[in-house]
Amino acid sequence: MLSLIFLFIQVLAVHGQDTTLTLHNAVEFAYSNNTSLQQLKAQLKQQQEVWRTETGISPPEISYFREGIQTTLPEDIFDEQRITVSQEIDFPLTTLYRLRALKQQVLAIEYRITALEREIKSEVKMKYIDVLYALYLQKSKQEQLKIADELYNAVFAKVETGMATGVDLVNAELQREQARNALDESEWTLHEARYGLFYAMGLPAEEQKYSIAFSDTLRTNDVGITQIQSLDLQEEQPEYLAVEHELSAADFYLKEAKSNILPDIGFSLYKQDYGDGFKYKGFEVGLSIPLWYPFEQKGKISMAKAEKEKLGWKQAGVKLEMKKNIEYAWHNYSVSRRIMERYNETMKSKAERLRSMALKAYQIGELDLLELLNAQQTYINSEQNYLSALRNYYIQLAAMEKYFNIDLVY
Repeated sequence: MLSLIFLFIQVLAVHGQDTTLTLHNAVEFAYSNNTSLQQLKAQLKQQQEVWRTETGISPPEISYFREGIQTTLPEDIFDEQRITVSQEIDFPLTTLYRLRALKQQVLAIEYRITALEREIKSEVKMKYIDVLYALYLQKSKQEQLKIADELYNAVFAKVETGMATGVDLVNAELQREQARNALDESEWTLHEARYGLFYAMGLPAEEQKYSIAFSDTLRTNDVGITQIQSLDLQEEQPEYLAVEHELSAADFYLKEAKSNILPDIGFSLYKQDYGDGFKYKGFEVGLSIPLWYPFEQKGKISMAKAEKEKLGWKQAGVKLEMKKNIEYAWHNYSVSRRIMERYNETMKSKAERLRSMALKAYQIGELDLLELLNAQQTYINSEQNYLSALRNYYIQLAAMEKYFNIDLVY
């Protein structure tokens, strides 16, 4: 509890001061506050104790017995009295299968916890990346407005000298207003991304303050394996291993059901009194015969077979889903990486040069307004497409973290 409070203080704004919410703190806070994860951990604690109630040993029974009582005499006379301790246990093989099944279920929940933790980390990182993308997009929209202002000023200067028409000036005004609208829309995009991150973290509503800042110094590790190798990771995934242990548990439950045709065992120990004190001892051993096999035992076996078949199909579905997700993340990562490299190597410098040259050429009358607008739109689109590719690059790395079990974004 103290560690959670410490983390809470680290993450949130205290006394109205700006606090930077780092990616690491966002993930750790989400671990502590995710309701599904905490429920699953509680379920694990519960499942770890179930075996104590499934040992196949019933509570012992202590009884007192007296027979041959004659009530017609002045003093009660009896033929025998005894004290008995009785104990019933399941057939040992049945108990063994049951306990092994319970152990497999514990392992399945542990893998489900691991899978959920990976999913939480990946989701929080994606939401954090969305916030950073929204911040950079807002800066890009501000730059777009600045360019629109420069365009308006250039057109206005030419109108003043009679080198441009009123139509050109109206067009420039419209471009500026559209840039302002785009800037306003980017503000909503930022708010939406912030609230998405806070929700993924489980941050209380009263602590979702505007004073929280975000770190934009993310680092990445490139994925150094091939696509074919990445698909080989499917059977190492915790989701797959969880179902694998569930399937193993179902197999043991099936064996348990089949072993129910074996008799349970009962023991009884006696301390006997035939009228001269408890001087005698006795014992009794019994076997329970499953005479109602066609009803009870056969039904349990059929149910266990059906459960095993269901989990087999579930495992196949999990494998297909993981294959799809890994391939999707891999291909998108590869494409967005190529786009970024191409932009950094050639497109960025050329787009900036084109915008600068076009504005100067328009000012001296070598270009008309339409050509200038096309050049500026090319620059803006190039930059914002790059931001989109950069976002997608980080998003796919965060998505692949679930499968590679390494920090690709940190």
